[in-house]
Parts: sequence; C-alpha cells; structure tokens
Amino acid sequence: MGKKLVECSKMKNPQECKFLTDPAFNDNIYSLYQLDSFGKLPGDILGMNKIWMGDYDECMDVGNPKDPDYKTQFCWAHLNVPLGSVLKSKTPTKSVGSTCGEGKPADIKTNVCMPRSCSENDLLAILNNIPHKLAMKGFKSVCEVTCRPTSFNFDLPFWCMTIVLTIVLSLCVSATLFDQYIQKRFGEAHPKKLRYWLAFSFLTNGQNLLRTSRNPNVLKGVECIRFLSFTWVVSGHLWGYFGFADNPLAVVDIFSSIEYEVWINAFFSVDTFFFLSGLMLAYSFLPKLTLRKAMNPNTWLIFYVHRFLRLTPAYISFIFFYATYGLLSDFGPNGLSKVQDMKNCRTLWWKNILYVNNLIEPRRTCLSVTWYMATDTQMYLLSPLFLIPFLFGTTFGFLAILIGLVLSTAITYYLFFRYDLPPTLLRVYMTGNIELIHQLQDFVYAASYVRIPPFLIGIGMGYVMWKTRNVKIRMNLFVSTLFWCISTIICTSSIFSLHWFNRGDEWTTFQRATYYAFSRLLWSVGLSWLVFAINRGQSGLIGKFMSLNFWNPLGKLAFCGYLCHIMIIGTFLNMQKAPLHFSGAFQTYFSNLVPIVFMTTLFALFWSLMFEMPFARLEGYFLQQLMGVPRRNEKDEKQIVECTKI
Repeated sequence: MGKKLVECSKMKNPQECKFLTDPAFNDNIYSLYQLDSFGKLPGDILGMNKIWMGDYDECMDVGNPKDPDYKTQFCWAHLNVPLGSVLKSKTPTKSVGSTCGEGKPADIKTNVCMPRSCSENDLLAILNNIPHKLAMKGFKSVCEVTCRPTSFNFDLPFWCMTIVLTIVLSLCVSATLFDQYIQKRFGEAHPKKLRYWLAFSFLTNGQNLLRTSRNPNVLKGVECIRFLSFTWVVSGHLWGYFGFADNPLAVVDIFSSIEYEVWINAFFSVDTFFFLSGLMLAYSFLPKLTLRKAMNPNTWLIFYVHRFLRLTPAYISFIFFYATYGLLSDFGPNGLSKVQDMKNCRTLWWKNILYVNNLIEPRRTCLSVTWYMATDTQMYLLSPLFLIPFLFGTTFGFLAILIGLVLSTAITYYLFFRYDLPPTLLRVYMTGNIELIHQLQDFVYAASYVRIPPFLIGIGMGYVMWKTRNVKIRMNLFVSTLFWCISTIICTSSIFSLHWFNRGDEWTTFQRATYYAFSRLLWSVGLSWLVFAINRGQSGLIGKFMSLNFWNPLGKLAFCGYLCHIMIIGTFLNMQKAPLHFSGAFQTYFSNLVPIVFMTTLFALFWSLMFEMPFARLEGYFLQQLMGVPRRNEKDEKQIVECTKI
C-alpha cells in the first residue's frame, strides 16, 4: 500500500491515482478492521480497570478478500505488571503475589486479533519481541496468551451424549403421548406391564413435580428454606465471578460495607443444605426404624441403595452433559466457563459417581461444586451411628450427637493450628496464595468430618420434630419472642462477624478456629428454631409466607438447579460482549442474579423431568420388589417420588 501511495504522488492525474490506490486499499481494508478490534486503554485506569477489551465481533468478522481461508482469532495478552504496591493500600492483604496469567486476582489483559494460523506460543513470542516503553527490568511485557475458541469439536463423547439424550427424550415423549391416551380412556390406572416405560412420562412427572400441595412427609417451610438457600448459593458463586471484573477495586471496596457480608458469606447456604439433609433424614427414617429392623442387614442395604439410586442418575448424566455440551458455553470473549473442570470430567467422572471427589485428588475437580454431593453422601454413610442410638432412648441419641460434635470440633482446631488456616476462602484468595487456598479447601471446607455439625444438629432436630408431631406446644408471647431474638442474633452474628477480618483485622489462630468450628454449629441451632417455630405455630406471618404452597415445586428443583447453576452462570456471562463490570449489589442482583436463577430453574425443570423424576420412580419400583411390597394402587405410585426424596 505504501508503494502505491509513493507512485500515486508522482502522478499528475488524480483519477489515475484513484484507479491505482482503490484496489490496494480495498484489498487491505481488512487489516484496519483487524487492528481496530485490538484492545485499547479504557477509562478508570487509576481505579485499576484491568481488562482492556476491543471488539470481539469485529475481530471474528475479519476476512481477506484475496485469501478466503484467512481467518482471525480473538486472543488475550496477559500483561506482567507488578501491582503489589498499588493493591497494598486498597486490599486487606499483605501481598497479591504474581499478577501474571489467567485466573489471577490482578490479571491485567488486553486483546489482540491475530490470524488463526498463529498458536498461543507463537503470539507470546511475537508480542514479547515488540519494543515497549513500559517494559520493566526483570519483567516480560506479556506473560501469557490465551485465545478464545473459534470452533467446536464434535467428538465421540459428544455424539455418545447426544444419543443418550435422544433415547431418553424419545422415551419421555412417547410415554407422555401414551400416558395421555391412557388417562383419557381408562382414567388414572396404568397397566402394570407398562409402568416402567410410563415412568418417563412428562405428563405424570410434571404433575408430581409442579404439584403445590404439601407432602405430609415434609415439614412446613423446608422447601422454602431449600430454594432460598439454593438462590443464596447461586448469588455467592456469581459474586466470585466478579473477581474477574474490569473494576476490581470497586469489588474490593465492598469490604468496607457490612451489609455485603450476606453476599460474601454465602458459604452458610451449604451448611443449611447439610442441616436440611440431617433434618429430613431423621424425620422420615426414624419413625420406620425399630430395633429389629436395625439388626437386619437388609435395612441398611436398602438404606444405602436408595441413596445411591435416588441421586446418581440425574447427577452422573449431568456430569457427562457438562463434559460435552458444557463446552459450548465457552464461546465469546470473556472465557468465564470452567473449561478445565469440563475436560476433567472426561477422565475423573468415576470419582463423582463413587462420591469420593473430595477425598481423591481434590485439586483436580470435575464440576467443582459437587464436593457438596460427596461430603453430604459421606455424612449419610455415617448417619446410622447417630440414628440407631435413638432406639435406646433420647439421652443415648443426643449423647451420640454430642460425641460427634466434640470430635468434629477437635479436628477443626487441630487442622487450623496445623496449617495456620484462615476462616474464609475470600481473603486468602485475594492474597493469591494458591497453596493455602487448596489447604483450606481440601482439609476443611470440603471435609465431611469438619462440615458434619449442621448435619448432626439436623438429625437431632428431626428427632425432636418427630417426637412432638402430635404434641400441642403452648408458648407465651414473651418466650416465643425471646427465642426469635436469640435465633436472629445467633444467625446474624455468624454471618457478620467476619466483616472485620475481611477488612484486614488480624485474628489469632485460636480465634479463626473458634469462629469456623462454632459459627456453623450455631447457625444450625438458629435454623432449628426457625423450623420448630414454623411447624408449631410460633412464627406468625413469617411461617405463613414460608409455608406457602408455591415453594413446594421450587424446592424440589433445588437439587438439579444446584448441579447446573455453574454452567448457567458461565453461559450467561459469556453471552455478554463486554467485560464483566461491578456496579453495586442492586444492579448485580437484578441484571445478573434474577435472570440466572430463572434460567437455572428452567434448565433444572427440564433435567428433573428427564433424568431425576423418571429414575426416582424406577427406583421406587425397584425397592418395592426388593422389599417384597405389593403394588396397591396408582396413588401409591404417585407418592413414590415424594416418599423416596430425603
């Protein structure tokens, strides 16, 4: 092009010049679009705007008219800028470590639009050979290059999962059509020979799932607590993604506002799940347990088989879906999907199906949030140690729970003193100390022997609710109000006590261990009063609201929603063609959380109808045959799913 311009300057006729330069300009205009799509310095540099994004669509649309095979790719160049001195005054940390690379808390990156023929290593070498006035002694200008995917690999695992989805969907659709025909012609009675096929009916399963009437085997308010806790989990994980926002100092500034602790400390939502798990297990199982049954090995065989068959079909099918179709969520400029997690699922799925993913190679995760599934299942395996003593009396039962609490607390103190652990993942993440993050995650956060106190409190409360189910509780207003105040103080203290630590206060190891050991235990005690008050007429408008029937289908979807919510968050955020930006809690909740919870609930409905409800009914039929229970009527079959859900 430059040569053409030189020749043009020597010409006297402007038309000849135009005739000479226009083709050259048109042939090379693509390079201007390519360069224009590069990242540029944004505003708010002093606020540490660390994502300098160009135009993703402009880059991906670049084409060379002379070379149809010329394609470009959108790549991130991660800059190695030492920002420790900048962050020291703004964050409650001593050091941020290296800022270099994908996933680091202070990762500064700008995008380049380069030919697809260039590998990431090629681009790294090219960019580091370009002179930079900002280059510092001892630092390379660019430490890493990561390119966004441009195509999807339709490999064998993908097609295998597609075949499975097609088969199951065909079963569901055909069963639904036949189920509708049977209901119209014969009423609700299903031929026994067809019930295994009809277990896949969208019609019957949808009616059972969306039924708002309360199951008498489920305590009032539980489904509301379950769904609100699920929403809390989603909000907590969504907040974690804002560590990758383009304005991290705005995120850091929330440490100065105590009200944000509700969002920051969403960890208690998982403790609520553990509490509900123990509560419903004791409430539904203890009334059926006798000393004779407890001495029968078949009781415990069915006990464990039920648990495995109840959870695993929906769980493992989503693992395979996540490992194949989940990769489709990674397109776009931001790259916020957990791609390595998805790839790990192709080789590490067996850890999840055995529920040992928190014990064996816990640092290599497949669907990382399912550490909860493993931890909860391990608690379930230990639960007979705390259920059977109740057969010998209330004292023995609560003594067993007390021993479990003491042992768990002692282990917690030992681990905190052994590894000098912090009480929360958040502040240690800000330091960039990866090893300490893994130690807290592996030894404490995902460890069943540390997280079991809420589960044990739940078992104790389930026993109390069972024993008092026919007892009319009379409590005067003063006593009821006193318990409400104590419960509120306990729960709010558990959440907000971390505010000063998150702001930068130093806690001794004893203080950190004490908080971690007792905050979750006391949180569960506060929840115990909430459940008791709702079911024993001591909750007023709160109880009426939490007992509304519309919570029932939402609570049933919490399990599948928990499985898929990380994938939905990544998909939703990757759909945006701009950097993630934190604008405060209100906007974040309504522009991100509400649509994500809605999309997650819709996907959970789809997944539950295809893989949870049908296999739950099949499990009920299987256990009926295993126990030798005759099939009585269609009403019994309709209650199978609800009765087997703990």
